[in-house]
Amino acid sequence: MLNKFLIILLVIPFKVLIAQDIPIGNWRDHLPYSDAISVSYGNNVVYCATNSAVFMYDKTDMSIERLNLVNGLSDIGLSKIKFNSYNNKIIIGYTNGNIDVLDENKNITNLSFIKNSNIVGSKSINHIYLQGKLAYLSTGFGIVIMDTDKLEIVDTYLFGPLGSFMVTNGVTMDSLYIYAATTQGVYFANKNNFNLFDFNVWSLLPDLGTLDYSNIVTHSGFVFASSESTVWNGDTVFYNASGVWQKFLPNGFNIKNLNESQNNLLIAYDNAVEKYDFSLIKTATITTYKGLFNVKPYEVIVDNEDFMLIAEESHGIIRTRDNWNGEVITPNGPSSSRVFEMDFFENELWVVSGAYDPVSYEPINVSKNLMNHKAGDLWDNIDENVFNANGTNARDAVSVAINPNNTAQVFMGTWDNGLFELNNGLVSNIFIAQNSVLDSTFFGSTKIGALAYDDNNNLWISNSFTNNQLAVKTLNNDWYSFGFVGGISSSNVFTDLIIDQNNYKWMIEPRAKSVLVFDDNNTISDKNDDRAVVNANIPGTNLYSIAEDQDGEMWLGTDEGVAVFYNSSAIFDENITAEQIFIQQDGQTQILLGTEIVTTITVDGANRKWLGTQNSGVFLMSEDGTEQIEHFTTENSPLFSNNIFDVVINPKTGEVFFGTEKGIVSYKGTATDATDDFNNIFVYPNPVKPDFNGTIAIRGLVKDTDVRITDISGNIVFQTTSLGGQAIWDGKDFNGNKVQTGVYMVFNGSPDGNLKAAAKILFIH
Repeated sequence: MLNKFLIILLVIPFKVLIAQDIPIGNWRDHLPYSDAISVSYGNNVVYCATNSAVFMYDKTDMSIERLNLVNGLSDIGLSKIKFNSYNNKIIIGYTNGNIDVLDENKNITNLSFIKNSNIVGSKSINHIYLQGKLAYLSTGFGIVIMDTDKLEIVDTYLFGPLGSFMVTNGVTMDSLYIYAATTQGVYFANKNNFNLFDFNVWSLLPDLGTLDYSNIVTHSGFVFASSESTVWNGDTVFYNASGVWQKFLPNGFNIKNLNESQNNLLIAYDNAVEKYDFSLIKTATITTYKGLFNVKPYEVIVDNEDFMLIAEESHGIIRTRDNWNGEVITPNGPSSSRVFEMDFFENELWVVSGAYDPVSYEPINVSKNLMNHKAGDLWDNIDENVFNANGTNARDAVSVAINPNNTAQVFMGTWDNGLFELNNGLVSNIFIAQNSVLDSTFFGSTKIGALAYDDNNNLWISNSFTNNQLAVKTLNNDWYSFGFVGGISSSNVFTDLIIDQNNYKWMIEPRAKSVLVFDDNNTISDKNDDRAVVNANIPGTNLYSIAEDQDGEMWLGTDEGVAVFYNSSAIFDENITAEQIFIQQDGQTQILLGTEIVTTITVDGANRKWLGTQNSGVFLMSEDGTEQIEHFTTENSPLFSNNIFDVVINPKTGEVFFGTEKGIVSYKGTATDATDDFNNIFVYPNPVKPDFNGTIAIRGLVKDTDVRITDISGNIVFQTTSLGGQAIWDGKDFNGNKVQTGVYMVFNGSPDGNLKAAAKILFIH
């Protein structure tokens, strides 16, 4: 039987394609690299820490290398970066006290002693001061001294009253003393005292009082300290000229950072940078980058060519000498790590980043970087601000939908400012209650909760706190709205909307723990044949998400796990109940994720369910939900946060995008959408080289394809069934041994046997 199958398939043309995808099982980040917070320099390389990651710019060849939680860093949430010229090591500090050290060979060593300590309160690494091999780490509780050669802690200074914790923002030294800038004044001690760990040898500098001091540096023989005031423009800088502390600047500034670099004093304000030479003469003031935008610096240093390197809040590193020359150094990425909802279609990923209060459903007022767009592997540069119909900043974008017939057209729903239409990334229309059928709250705002396209390219829109809770914009740009009675009123909110295989519209009301299902009978303009029903037969007290699987079953995410309407097509005919799934765990029967808040549900090409939770990361469950296939958390994967807002999948490649509390990360999954034929089969990687130890994928298959892999003589070495449109193989035979060098045939047959195709894989060992 096998030989007959082989002869038939050998005459069928096959395709071998080398794809440029990341390997199955691999991760990649989609973090912003423009939100720079710290910068350092050494050996002709610029080191930049952002809130989420690190990038390194080599001035020699102008190359950029990224480091993040996916490819080497131990954590996310950075606070400081510092190059040590003594041993060419880079120290990376985090807001939770974690530390990574990068050596000359780009090996990363994690030092988690501060992070894992039992200290109560802030452990943030606020500043790094270097003296040879020693790094003085200013933390939320005191000073920690680290030996950067041995990578170990050598001392800790708790110098507050009676040895109490003291939030320390910076350390510096002059010829006699060590100084610490704290939130309660500047402390000092004889730096040659062997008992610096004893709080008794430390004293408060009386001339500076008990103000909050955010920075302290030594320059030109003087110590400079900047005060931090809660009053706008209330900061200033003091220095000890001739032993007397006096103001270097008058009051009236907001100071972000002081630094000493290449014999220059650098002062970063909230909207400017000043540079002073060794004689304390101001030599440069930077307020703008070529007139294109005003700078908002976090930290500034100087490189070996006397260029200032400005860590800027929205543009990465600005390398410049003045206001009109220089360059911006930023790896491509989204503008923000905030994400609330995503939409993916035809290699286009759109992200919106607003929010609303999960209890009151009042706006959170996120007004910057509301949108991000990824086309292929590149993120667009979308304006930081989007303006609403009143000409002020729009806020709280909470839903997004790509037009499936025109990916250049995207709609964005906001929680207060209505519906935005974008064409080619630019806002072309804003629809609110005053210019459309969309409804408004009693105080006039238009709250759009969710968007969805039906198969006829009509855009459906959910409206909250209104009497007309559902609207539609047809393919012909006609508008209709629908209000409902029977348990639905203007006090209801609708946060999710999907359209099922029957063209029914399902909207969830999270607080009422109910779904509103609407059927227009495929006659949008004729309301006489409409029908609607509210179903609250759902476990739990809150409803968070909804998804339809390939069998037409409706999966719901609640605060008590998952529930399923198995006979969803009967929603109008029967009072059906959403049923929880029972699984066997540790010999006991339990409810699937019964103690978890399931925030999002996405179905992959093999009809498996990706379940995002609020506290426990992401679960991949089998088709019926009874078998756990994967469970990703921050502890066992590069997942940035266990709080998952949304999950979307590239159906052609199987790449799964996780929108988390701290940004987007993706994972190359094993399932893709099935195809209708075998016209586009390809295998990757191909050829399989000696150093490859990953998973081989055969893509472009129909659902449940029978895949048989044979050697050139026709002996079967592996057999499997496709996951949706993709089959996977580890390159081993039935005995678990790697197959030998040679050409292997991949024979594919549809479940009914009507479709057949073949491909080749070349192994090189």
